[in-house]
Amino acid sequence: MDGQIVIALLIFLLGSSPALGKTKPSTLNELLVRLKNKPVVKIRVGKSLNNVWISGTDLKRKIHTNNDLKRFSGKKTVKFNCQSFSRQNRRFLKKPVLLASLQSNTGLLSLNKEKFLGQLHIVTSSTKQSCDVINETTIENYISSLLSKEMNSVWPIEALKAQAVAARTYALHMMRSKRVSRELGVEAYYDLESSEKHQVGGNFFDATTETRLASRKTEGLVLLTKKGTLTPAFFHAKCGGRTLRPEQVWDNRVAGYKEGVLCPFCDGRGKRTWNGKLKFKRFKKFLIWARKKQYLKRLPRFKKGLKVRVAPDNRFRNNIRLYVGGNVYKIPKPLFRKYFGRVIVPSNNFKLKYAGGKFVMKGEGLGHGVGMCQIGALDLAKKGWGYKKILAHYFPGHKIKKVY
Repeated sequence: MDGQIVIALLIFLLGSSPALGKTKPSTLNELLVRLKNKPVVKIRVGKSLNNVWISGTDLKRKIHTNNDLKRFSGKKTVKFNCQSFSRQNRRFLKKPVLLASLQSNTGLLSLNKEKFLGQLHIVTSSTKQSCDVINETTIENYISSLLSKEMNSVWPIEALKAQAVAARTYALHMMRSKRVSRELGVEAYYDLESSEKHQVGGNFFDATTETRLASRKTEGLVLLTKKGTLTPAFFHAKCGGRTLRPEQVWDNRVAGYKEGVLCPFCDGRGKRTWNGKLKFKRFKKFLIWARKKQYLKRLPRFKKGLKVRVAPDNRFRNNIRLYVGGNVYKIPKPLFRKYFGRVIVPSNNFKLKYAGGKFVMKGEGLGHGVGMCQIGALDLAKKGWGYKKILAHYFPGHKIKKVY
């Protein structure tokens, strides 16, 4: 083996000298194999870290690159110097490499100041300059901690149960479709990440009596289309009065989502309205971007003195009708949030008008607006709705089924 790689691996993990090689974790099986018992899910909980400290009691550490297994008695902290390892082996790291796995007899491991149930895996990051940390745990442990992050652990149990079914459906879909690996073009070693991109998961201390109960009472339950297909179950904070279909927001159709639903239940809860203003120059840049991305078939030519106006609008219309001179342009509203971001455009339910040389937005809601409205689910649970009835309202093209 190349001497430089040996030195780099020594730097990477104090006290060991593994050899760089092709490995595959034994827990990477097809979804149906996992479902024979309690399914396990792998969540990226640390991203692009230069150094990693993992602590626990009676640790078992495995270096996958040379199948080196070591046990530590009592409390122990293991340090991984990812930056040095990645820097010295950059030319060999053409794809993510599983480097090490750790577990504890207690079941708990500490990553920095957070504790996680299950195993922690160290993988080279896609940037080839650092490491990612992946938590492998049962999906019910994952759901129990997620509920405190994606909802609120003190909310009514029926709202938490509805969220548990939706989040479990999304996670199992990501596991089965191997979407992350398909997007990267290589094996990613994780099913989804703990972020708003996928779902915001928690750690051991985020799970409460109520969130564990919500997970246990809905164990194995997912949303399927009427044809029995497992598709992602989306959710968001507040729809602002009406939910949307996936293709209205992300361009692609998703089975089971045939229509949006009215949702007066979130009205008056949280921040009622939001406002945004766009200068004329910035709005022109937005239109140029939309034309380059082929969202618009043609681009308005703004000349000095040319009259510009927006057709009378309401927040539930899907498109903006913009008049420039004698020409009309139809602009899908979700493009505004896609280009300007969630800070300037918090939701896709808004109305637009042109006044004083500026485009003024006034909207309601928070989030993409597809699937379950979480504030709406809260209100319905307070009204006495059960979780099955809540899910039936927000996912009319789906049915609930127990898959394990």
